[in-house]
Amino acid sequence: MSVDTRTKGRRLDGYTRQRVGEHEVLLDPDLLKLPVELTIVSGGVFGRGLGAAVDGLNGAACPIQLL
Repeated sequence: MSVDTRTKGRRLDGYTRQRVGEHEVLLDPDLLKLPVELTIVSGGVFGRGLGAAVDGLNGAACPIQLL
């Protein structure tokens, strides 16, 4: 997983957009093909931070690891 805040002038048509609090998260179509459950939460002292956790779907082993 990566974070890139520079989206101006980039082709983002293939991404799925999801709102998390005041943030808009763009989900890569390749990530959405994997059998995972992705949890994204906003938080932090001022509510500006984002956190992500990924687990295998229905208790299965997770095919990826977030660093």
